[in-house]
Amino acid sequence: MTQLPAKKIVCASLLALLASVPALAQQRMPTDLTLPAASASVPQAEVPSVNTLPDIKPHWVLSNRGGGMDGTRIFDGDTGKMIGMVNMYGQDSFAFDPLGKNFYVAQTLWSKVDRGIRQDNLLAYDTKTLKLVAEIPMQGRMLIGNHLNNLVVTADGKRALVYNMAPSSSVHVVDMTKMQYEQKIGLPGRATMFPNTVNGFSALCSNGSLVTVNMDGKKPVLTRSANFFNAVEDPIFDNSLVNPKTGEVTFLSYSGLITSAQLGATPTIGESWSLQVAANMRKQVYTPMDVNWIPGGRQPLAIHHASGRAYVLMHKGEYWSMYEAGEEVWVVDLKAKKLIKRFGLPDDIRGHAVNVAVSQDGDPQVYMSDGGGHVWVLDSNTLEKKRTIDRAGGGILYVPQP
Repeated sequence: MTQLPAKKIVCASLLALLASVPALAQQRMPTDLTLPAASASVPQAEVPSVNTLPDIKPHWVLSNRGGGMDGTRIFDGDTGKMIGMVNMYGQDSFAFDPLGKNFYVAQTLWSKVDRGIRQDNLLAYDTKTLKLVAEIPMQGRMLIGNHLNNLVVTADGKRALVYNMAPSSSVHVVDMTKMQYEQKIGLPGRATMFPNTVNGFSALCSNGSLVTVNMDGKKPVLTRSANFFNAVEDPIFDNSLVNPKTGEVTFLSYSGLITSAQLGATPTIGESWSLQVAANMRKQVYTPMDVNWIPGGRQPLAIHHASGRAYVLMHKGEYWSMYEAGEEVWVVDLKAKKLIKRFGLPDDIRGHAVNVAVSQDGDPQVYMSDGGGHVWVLDSNTLEKKRTIDRAGGGILYVPQP
């Protein structure tokens, strides 16, 4: 790809050197400490040029770090051009602000690169300038990484939820109106957060149920659903998706079962159905060496919420080959629970695509990446490749929500 002039690429400023951070942030903080509010002005290193991004567009695709490249890189799917980058390192997590004001990053820093004094922070970057506008210290030990649902923001944009291990699982709740730490909610044995449209969120439990956390009162109230999946025999991909407008979440299991649930104070969980059966095949079994078409990749599911169409990366393999790259894309109607069409991928994508996403506008684009630096833009109706973007990072793909 032709290298762009520096003035056309907007990059987030580097974090200030650790020596400039106040001594309080340099130390491991006790879990009962009341944290200060984030500073309104965060010192940052100077940059040689500054530009301003336009309003977020529906055909932007953001590719997380990986393939030897740092940052979450912002690309225009219509042109393939890189238009900006949010600074990210190591195993940082990324999330959109539903209000469109900020990009959020959950970040762990070490004073000696990979050891020494640890700092866990939630960062807010302005979506126009990509300047760091808030640095909010966390309590405990965040567990972040290339996962869609380890850092999420509630539908009203007022709270950020950060997954935590200290040592049992819990969730950091951050008040994004005041830009300050709010509380920690213990969730032992739970993971993967899905915000609802009321005032709370749900998470998957190791016993196969769904726990719901209501945050209306002074103290969070937890309720648990009946078991609806087998976390030992047939786990659910941690990159399952929630519709931010309706609060409906779609779960995809390793074997190819799809389950929808309406989140809320009392979630309603629908009946599971098989992708293979929808394609007039036999349902996947858990027998070793039994070969079938099953989903796979790091991010195997994409949903166009307005149409109810899902795009699933599928490969031919035995059970527990859930990280294998996609050979085909199956397009399914989630409401009718029917297969619309199976698409074989182009030769340069087949057997390489591990992440898939789809834009949320009326003329959607499908995006795929291989985890090694390539992002492909495809037509959502024909799955014909429109363009290849090189040196685009290798992690999770993000698209703006309506």
